[in-house]
Amino acid sequence: MAQGFLRETHNEEVEVTGGECFEALAARSFFQDFEKDEGDGSIYACKMHDMLHDFAQNLTKNECFSVDIDGATESKIDSFSRDARHSMIVFRNDETDPLPATIHSFKKLRSLIVDGYPSSMNAALPKLIANLSCLRTLKLSRCGIQEVPSNIGKLIHLRHVDLSKNEIRELPEAMCELYNMLTLDVSDCKKLERLPDNIGRLVKLRHLSVLNDQFVKMRGFEGLSSLRELDDFHVSVSGEVSNIEDLRNLNHLQGSLTISWLGDVKDPDEVRKAELKSKKHLTRLDLWFESRTDRRIIRDDEVLEALEPPLNIDSLRIGGYQGVILLRVFPGWINKLRVVSLREWGKIENLPPLGKLPSLEKLRVGRMECVGRVGREFLGLGVDSDISNGEMTSSSSSNTIIAFPKLKSLSFWWMGNWEEWEGGNEDKTNISISTIIMPSLRSLEILKCPKLKALPDYVLQSTTLEQLEIYKSPILKEEFKAGGKGWPNASHTPNIRFY
Repeated sequence: MAQGFLRETHNEEVEVTGGECFEALAARSFFQDFEKDEGDGSIYACKMHDMLHDFAQNLTKNECFSVDIDGATESKIDSFSRDARHSMIVFRNDETDPLPATIHSFKKLRSLIVDGYPSSMNAALPKLIANLSCLRTLKLSRCGIQEVPSNIGKLIHLRHVDLSKNEIRELPEAMCELYNMLTLDVSDCKKLERLPDNIGRLVKLRHLSVLNDQFVKMRGFEGLSSLRELDDFHVSVSGEVSNIEDLRNLNHLQGSLTISWLGDVKDPDEVRKAELKSKKHLTRLDLWFESRTDRRIIRDDEVLEALEPPLNIDSLRIGGYQGVILLRVFPGWINKLRVVSLREWGKIENLPPLGKLPSLEKLRVGRMECVGRVGREFLGLGVDSDISNGEMTSSSSSNTIIAFPKLKSLSFWWMGNWEEWEGGNEDKTNISISTIIMPSLRSLEILKCPKLKALPDYVLQSTTLEQLEIYKSPILKEEFKAGGKGWPNASHTPNIRFY
């Protein structure tokens, strides 16, 4: 993309074209040693096949070069053609060797990738930028950069900029003059405090990565209507008004979106103006309700209800939620969820009736300090339910209902006050209706639940359970280890592990 080899058509976006090219090359054994994401199975790293790599190096020796820096290397770099277009410099010893001064003479470079941690990079960067005015790709990840010089705004051909894992506090406003930029990565810059106020001028920007545990002030996003990827949006508040409305025009967002610091939203109506429901290409949504202030009034319930995610969401994570209910009424989109993760809900005593979700396959619940008991309400079998639109799955017999019909993986972790996990058959008031619970369960993890006393019968009697892991949960470990009271009930599970 950065080199202009891919073209967008009316029928197909450039990312799709690029993906098809990659898949075609992979099918022809051009790549090897694929590394895949455990969640969605997507490839995030691979290597070129050794034979093809050697052939490509020989074929492009006057156009591309790669140099390992381990001591004196000026003479080695000096041997390459000054017409070279692409360069990669690898530093084997962190903060020992400086960036070779000879690199400044390669005026025609379009790509510069620095791998490693050169010494004195902050001093070398202004001159580097001044001399390499043709750059389209600049990758300076983990180079110890503390300040990005303002003359970077002169690199008008830049398409791809990677400044991740540096010590930058802010980016110069001059970067907002790089109108051709397609990708900007400043993720894991732990000291980053803010993005430029005029970032909305980067109207061609398609990929923006700012993933960061610390708060980063973000303003002016309403102009970034070309964005396809935004991994983390931080809610910033000025007076009584937040910036979440800036998401309104970002209707081309795809894949995953994290919205952080939702606890600082003071007016739930602002959340509706973000129009998340219009982001039809999003498939995963992570919502974090942290706050940077001591909140007198908590509106998490109202904010969550106002978000109105798009219908295609199949993965949802909610953390730091301080509300009392999950939602008054769950709309249709929740029935499509396959993956749910809930963590650090400070006030919730009873887990929501997630057993009603017909498509749920993976569930993780953690750090629920107020939860002391998990019972029928979790299965969706209680009389009262906040999920008014969630229908229990029925079998072919109208007298049988199924809770968690497709759940394959279940994990509870760091539930410090959880003592009881009840079964689902205690209610005998209607003997004409039978229940089936978790008929597809394959894996169960109990991590750091020190007070939990027992597992329910529907888990112990499961014929599909293949793996049971119990970690730092001493009561359960004593119960279900070989020779323990519960061992006869669990011994049929193929893989049981204790830590």
